[in-house]
Amino acid sequence: MRKYVIAAAIAIPVIVLLVIGGAYVRDEVIDANRVSRGVTVVGVDVSRSTPSETASIVISHEADLLATPVIVTVDELEREIYPADVGLAVDEDAIAQEAMTTRREDGFWANLSAWAGSWRSSKAIEVPVSIDDEALTAILDGFTDEIDKPPYNGTMRVVDAEVVPEYPREGVQVDVVAAVPLIREQLLQVEHEPVEIPLAPIPTLINAQQLDAAVAEATDLVDAPVFLREAETGKTIVFTTAGLKTALRHEILVNSPASIDVSLDAETLSKIAARTADRFTIPAVPASYTFNQKAKLFTVVPSIPSVVVDLDSIPDTVEAAIKEDGRGRIPMVEGPDAEFNTQVARAGMPLQEVSTFTTYHPAGQSRVTNIQNLADEIAGSVVLPGETFSVNDTAGKRTLEEGYVRAGAIIDGEVTCCDSPINIGGGTSQFATTFYNAVFFGCYEDVFHQPHSLYFSRYPFVREATLGFPLPDVIFRNDSDTAVYIDTSYTSGSITVTFYGDNGGRTCTSSTSGNTNTRTMTHADGSVTTESWTWRYKQPKKKDE
Repeated sequence: MRKYVIAAAIAIPVIVLLVIGGAYVRDEVIDANRVSRGVTVVGVDVSRSTPSETASIVISHEADLLATPVIVTVDELEREIYPADVGLAVDEDAIAQEAMTTRREDGFWANLSAWAGSWRSSKAIEVPVSIDDEALTAILDGFTDEIDKPPYNGTMRVVDAEVVPEYPREGVQVDVVAAVPLIREQLLQVEHEPVEIPLAPIPTLINAQQLDAAVAEATDLVDAPVFLREAETGKTIVFTTAGLKTALRHEILVNSPASIDVSLDAETLSKIAARTADRFTIPAVPASYTFNQKAKLFTVVPSIPSVVVDLDSIPDTVEAAIKEDGRGRIPMVEGPDAEFNTQVARAGMPLQEVSTFTTYHPAGQSRVTNIQNLADEIAGSVVLPGETFSVNDTAGKRTLEEGYVRAGAIIDGEVTCCDSPINIGGGTSQFATTFYNAVFFGCYEDVFHQPHSLYFSRYPFVREATLGFPLPDVIFRNDSDTAVYIDTSYTSGSITVTFYGDNGGRTCTSSTSGNTNTRTMTHADGSVTTESWTWRYKQPKKKDE
């Protein structure tokens, strides 16, 4: 019996060792291409699994992670973030390789010890999940259009004629930095919990105290009218409080720290002044000529430029007045020169006689007074290139107050004197005829003239003109490149009109056939043009007006 006991005592340990050794050989030698005992991946025991079987378990876990979006709420708005959209991925091959090396050590005894430990406990392999944080951040940034509320930096408004503040308010924005780890944590879980994305405040650039100070400054600018006066006449440009308020502006200056700049808009102030600026304009005085009759020489009298309101200086002037007592002087500046200025006048020099014409009359008649009076009013007129000249527009209506007297005039086809208003200034048609002939032979453009209804022998047949007010009139256009100076002179028995200028070398002759008068104009280049006028007088012809 004892022999059997001793044999059993020896055999049992040997058997145990053989069993254990056989298990070790099977696990670590025969099945060395399988995962060792006591290894888990994502909670699944992968002992004795092949690498591909382990990888399949990891792939299944990855599919579970990708299957469900994470629900996020932002300021009561709910959105979904899909794991695939943020690049969620698991490296199943790397995990399978890590499982193969787990609990396996170099050296027999170390490896045997590790193997023996697998019978007492399991070892879980961590499964790293990669997430593209940049993609996740980009998704969160996409929420900003809906969620972010920029700060309101406040403003000031005019309400019921008072400047009042609208105070600043903070804004809010998605706190992306804080949200990323919260969402990442849920993406790593198969079962997701909703994520409340935090919001971060956006501070204002300015505070309520700064705005109150700016409102006070603005009120000081616009609470009283500004009066700018013209020095000589005392006329005033008034900037009312309402007008000043339309010009009120403020701007937040972004510096460190931010501040509020309060001002009056320069363009608006200038526009207010421009509404009445014309009242203060001193017109330009055109250049003119003095004519020495005896020497037949011209001298240029320089032009004087206009004086206008300096609209560019108005804003500074207004602000300076506000700082004082609300009063100031209208800034004036030299404005445009006259069209016929000194330079133009001198460029047309020297003026040469272009044409002259004289008609004769008996001395001592009342009509002579009218002829000479009209000649004095026309004398010295300057007609610029391209301009039209009218005798009536220049001299105006003939009146007793201007020294005209009653004289014979054609009324209803007969020469009548002297109870009609038409008789005042009677006889001036002789000046009209003289003037018209100076136009004719000066080769200038005839705009309008009208012969008498009755013929008078002292005038050229058809080539003559009558005058009334406002019509008939004598009008011509200076179609030359040089100004025309009109000179008049008279004796007791004659009236002369002379044009000085440069008509470009044109010469004109007159011919009459029947009731038609023709002007033949020879130009500087030798070309010839003609112009004809036909007129029929009433019969019988009268010899004297």
